[in-house]
Amino acid sequence: MKFQRSTLILMGLALGLTGAVYVFEIQGKTQQQEIQAKQQQIFSFPKNEIQSFTITTPQQTVTLERVTNADELKKSPWKITAPIQFLANPASVDYLLRELFKNQSNPSDINSGIQKLTVSTEKLKDYGLDTVTDKIEIKLKNNTIYKLSLGKNDFRGDSLYAQIDSPQTSTKEVNILVISNDILSTINRPMEEWKLPPEIPQTPPTPQPTPTPSASPK
Repeated sequence: MKFQRSTLILMGLALGLTGAVYVFEIQGKTQQQEIQAKQQQIFSFPKNEIQSFTITTPQQTVTLERVTNADELKKSPWKITAPIQFLANPASVDYLLRELFKNQSNPSDINSGIQKLTVSTEKLKDYGLDTVTDKIEIKLKNNTIYKLSLGKNDFRGDSLYAQIDSPQTSTKEVNILVISNDILSTINRPMEEWKLPPEIPQTPPTPQPTPTPSASPK
């Protein structure tokens, strides 16, 4: 079967248009999924951009920074710089980072995630955010600073109210987040749990006595 030149051109254009629409839809869905994933987290910047953070609780204030010394890096990527100088327990730091960047959506509800409320500054006391005792200040490698203030639990008891004070924060309105209260257990820990545990010396195995060969009867 022979096709006219114009017919072949039209068929080619149709196939090209179909392919373009398909690619556009795939890219659009991918971008939408990426945006949706970011909206399920407290912070959207990459966690490897964090240079240091300061954790304030009613018991203490602890500052942790990334380690740059090669010898220290062999033991821990983080160190405590205040109130003492000590290498940090990477497990405790990783636990905190997981809470700050985990997806807080419900797998059974695609529309779930971090709830955002907009309230006036006069209403902050209703959410326990007027006088904050638990907060995290994060400093990025580019010197940008974000502050996460933790308020009181919501009516369900498994979440709490939080406020992010970022460089883009508007003074005209205050946004409040409803996040998992698991983050409280990650910051309210004694200093010993922030410190790198001491290495347990390996005890060499006890040498076993060499059996003496019995004398052969003559």
